[in-house]
Amino acid sequence: MAEKPESLALAGYHKVAALSGVGPLDLKALGSDRFHHVMGLYRREELTRAARRTLSAIRATIPGRVTGARFDRLFRPAGEWVVDLHDAALAWARSRASGVTWESTRPALAAAHWLDSKDSTVEGVPRALYGLTVLAATDSAAFSKVSSDLWRADSISAAAVQLLLAGYTQSQKWYADALQFLLSEPWVADGAQGRSPADYVRDDWRRMTGGAETVTPLPEIRARLFGYPQAVPRYGIPSALFQHLVVAHNHSARSWLTRHGEGRLLRVIRSLPPGDTSLVLLQAGSESIRLTTVPRQSRESLNGFLEPNDVIAIDPGYLPLLALGTVVHEWQHLHFRHKQLAAFARSLPAEPPALVELPGIEPHLAEGFAEWSSDRILAPLHARWPLLALGEMEKRAALARGSAADQHSVGYALVRALEVALGNPARTTQLLLQNAEHPARIATRPELRRAWRVHHGARDRVLTVPSRRILVPEVTFTVEDGFPDIISSRIVVPVSRKAPR
Repeated sequence: MAEKPESLALAGYHKVAALSGVGPLDLKALGSDRFHHVMGLYRREELTRAARRTLSAIRATIPGRVTGARFDRLFRPAGEWVVDLHDAALAWARSRASGVTWESTRPALAAAHWLDSKDSTVEGVPRALYGLTVLAATDSAAFSKVSSDLWRADSISAAAVQLLLAGYTQSQKWYADALQFLLSEPWVADGAQGRSPADYVRDDWRRMTGGAETVTPLPEIRARLFGYPQAVPRYGIPSALFQHLVVAHNHSARSWLTRHGEGRLLRVIRSLPPGDTSLVLLQAGSESIRLTTVPRQSRESLNGFLEPNDVIAIDPGYLPLLALGTVVHEWQHLHFRHKQLAAFARSLPAEPPALVELPGIEPHLAEGFAEWSSDRILAPLHARWPLLALGEMEKRAALARGSAADQHSVGYALVRALEVALGNPARTTQLLLQNAEHPARIATRPELRRAWRVHHGARDRVLTVPSRRILVPEVTFTVEDGFPDIISSRIVVPVSRKAPR
């Protein structure tokens, strides 16, 4: 029904790489070196050269002096291009000690076994320093030992390492600012005032809904050290659904909520006891459901849970020009989920039910939609600056190569096939929203049965996704001095779920 996902992904990647002036990774390197590549830590000279060319081309067409000045402060603050976290860290360190270089750190890093003494590549030192930055953020005890080893080996070189590591920490703010600029500032010459990628996103969603609905506000961009090029959306709760999840039982509660707002209460809930750290399961008929709490689930899930506001968390090592497409991709997840939850809230009775079961999204559909829509939205920018598409295309090619059932590449191929059959992106989006939890139902629609009748005799391909339902007990509490005081907890047992037909 869809084009072969791996062929589609690889062809798109090779085309974009050629247009960007960057040699595509071969199949082996896609599996072993992709993470380092998009982080500027593999074939660094080639990638940063392409990034400087793209930034220079963007700067030449920026409409408006104010936007141009902001661009210069971020990407060329002292007449030298700063294209990523590594450049920014070195620039920060040199502003404190002008003589510091990557080479200054080699003796200590090699002695502490964080750098091969025979490694003379330009990527070796920043790769080691980035690794130490991640270690410092995730395992303070291990980092303390490495730090001692560095100082014992060569105190002068260790001082350079320490200065550059401070640069990596300080430059995470630069990274978030750089991505926020690329997403929200009107640097694209399109019309008298220029437009931002966020404008393209908003305009597309208005077209998808006939201009009838507002677009999810621009999310906060937050740097988070994952240790690899990762980005995740953390989902805020729409106000319409909040009204069904939180009940103010008396005048004092209603007054507090009016004064402080929904976001503040969701933050207060994070101070509730996290619950037992062991795995506790509730058996409901034939289904096992995990018991958890809001603070625990928010902490354990990459996507958060009942968050006060939308956030896109992204590793700051990901080259900003390549990460722009990733951020737009994650914003599509946020907006799709908000539309789904808003429609769900409208279906609930006025009186809050004892148990609210939030709808899910089938992951192939979720990823396929985000890939398809972000590609479509950014197409005008990709045509002018192909490097902006490289990160997402390289990701899709690598994931398709790694697994025949990958959610991104398979999902993209399926959504693209749906759009081709319907010939209408807005109708495609509408059907995906209506069938987000059970996308197999889409194929039963008469217009699609006709469009795909040539495939009626073909064997179905079944994509299985394990059930991961969780249950959060109902908690009644008061708020004193900004902290919750529990009055009671109650577990409302859900009805055993039947398989969809």
